[in-house]
Amino acid sequence: HGFTAQIPLPDGTHSICAFAINVATGTNILLGCKTVTLSHSPTAAITATSQISPGVHVIGWATDPDATGPIHVLITVDSGTALDVLANGAGASTSGHNFAATIAATNGSHTVCVTAVNVGAGAGNSLPACSTIALNFNPFGSFDLARRTPDNLSASLTGWAIDPDTAKSITVTVTVDGRSVGGTVTANLPRSDVGEVFPTSGPNHGFGVIVPMDANEHTFCLTAVNVGGGSGNTSLTCRIINAIHPVPPSAPTAVAAVGGYGGAIVNWAAPVSDGGAPWTSYTVTSSPGSIQVTAASGVTTATVTGLKPKTSYTFTVVAKNVAGNSPAGRSPAVTTQASPPAQTSPAPISTSRYIRNIHDNNANDLNVLRTEGAADAKANPSGHGYLILLDIGGQDQADGGVVLSATTRFVTYATLVANLKAYTDGYASAQKPSAPVVIAIGTNNDMQVTSAAGKAWADSVVDPVAAYARKYTGMTIAGANDIEPGFRANYANTKSWLDAYLKATGAPFVFNGSADGCAWTVTNHGCNNGWSMAGLYYLAAGAAPTRILNLPQIYNNTMAQQWKYISLTGVEGEQPRINFGGALTEWTACRQSPGCGSLTGNQAWTQMWSQLQSSVPLKVGSLPYSTDLRIDS
Repeated sequence: HGFTAQIPLPDGTHSICAFAINVATGTNILLGCKTVTLSHSPTAAITATSQISPGVHVIGWATDPDATGPIHVLITVDSGTALDVLANGAGASTSGHNFAATIAATNGSHTVCVTAVNVGAGAGNSLPACSTIALNFNPFGSFDLARRTPDNLSASLTGWAIDPDTAKSITVTVTVDGRSVGGTVTANLPRSDVGEVFPTSGPNHGFGVIVPMDANEHTFCLTAVNVGGGSGNTSLTCRIINAIHPVPPSAPTAVAAVGGYGGAIVNWAAPVSDGGAPWTSYTVTSSPGSIQVTAASGVTTATVTGLKPKTSYTFTVVAKNVAGNSPAGRSPAVTTQASPPAQTSPAPISTSRYIRNIHDNNANDLNVLRTEGAADAKANPSGHGYLILLDIGGQDQADGGVVLSATTRFVTYATLVANLKAYTDGYASAQKPSAPVVIAIGTNNDMQVTSAAGKAWADSVVDPVAAYARKYTGMTIAGANDIEPGFRANYANTKSWLDAYLKATGAPFVFNGSADGCAWTVTNHGCNNGWSMAGLYYLAAGAAPTRILNLPQIYNNTMAQQWKYISLTGVEGEQPRINFGGALTEWTACRQSPGCGSLTGNQAWTQMWSQLQSSVPLKVGSLPYSTDLRIDS
């Protein structure tokens, strides 16, 4: 009572159902259905391609479900004329269905495809299986050595050369000072080292030739001559043999400089004479300062950094060869720029710090802060201005000090000032020329926030450090406050703090807060905890537009938009736009203490720049700063 049947079907997925046909009484019965996917089309694959004269050697396999024997494969290069081969070779997994064939191709990158030819049923030939290969049939080799013979009357030239189209030896032409010396040399000497690397070419591809020469300097050039395919001969490069008695080169000429901020670009022309031996390098030296830059022999420009602003400089350029230094070529005097250029691309990122690593009456802390200051200065190269925020924590005004951020450690104002002085000492010790810095000393509005506290921050912290650091050029001390609507102090108390600070000191003020809950698409709306965009505008600019620098926290993609509309809130009230210094991030801090998130410095700067440039009243020509917080614990 078994049954079997064969039903012709095309390629694709089919549902097959079987019914038992009733005899006499009863009804037909469905025995069941099964789904089957059929493919009668062939399949082809490439397993390897390699360069072989005169083209590409292709290895692969091809099968067809309707054929047990071998089928045909069409091989093409760049969709050109097909080569028809039979896939009947032996192999491990597809024995009797493998193929290997060579199809012609020239130098360059090519796409090789194989297509299996359909047999019997099936929708047609297989989809192409393709591979890309780069071919180079030009000769290649090496000019290993050029040196004088012991009698100084000839040059000995050695190397090797191979052409991919042949295992036979090929020829190499020789020129001296651009002139042919006649004839060629055959690369037919044993070179076992070359044979090991290129075993299919054989071991005999070395060459050596003796060429007459005098006591002067000469340039020898070798060219491998192409045979068979390939697009032409190949230079094996040139080598110089020095004069027997070389002298230093002549002076570089046409030396000129363009002054920038913190540096200058110096250009020159090569010496007219190399003195019988090619120069190996140039040395550029500034005056004053004697700052030196070394350039390679083939370079005729260099950038000298570490220069002072608004200072007149001249530059000398000296070429050096084996015999010594040339006379100096000298530039006319140029004056460096007085201030940093406009920052219209992401600003260099300085390091700012959550200061949590100081204690009362701990002398070692001074060394730590001094070391940190030096490290931060070393990381800030010449040619830019920088802002560094030292975020201390909340004020405990009643006890005359601060509680360090995210800790319960109390530090007196006196101890804090001593440590901040140590930081400025360290920074000044390593500060680069033409790299001015604003060091902002920051508290927050999360503890005792009163007019008395604002005055104390000016009188007891910022002014003593500013007076101490006045001896250092290129350093400005500012006060700062991380003002946030989400902190404990209300707007009125925070405003009292700021007004008292500004009245008590002439030092700048850096606003480095946030705009919690403020709108990011419209102006003049409310923010969290009863604060308003107009109120934040006052704290971030309006209280003293020429003294307040806004360094807003730009930790996510909304914050820059919030500050755009806070600034526009002021503009709509006929007030100056906010003076934005750049962007503050805590990308490093969030990696030290997982659980928070922040944009990178470049991302935040770009967000801030884009928002300001998108509004005509806010559009700026420069956004000078980008700084990223880390935790010092």
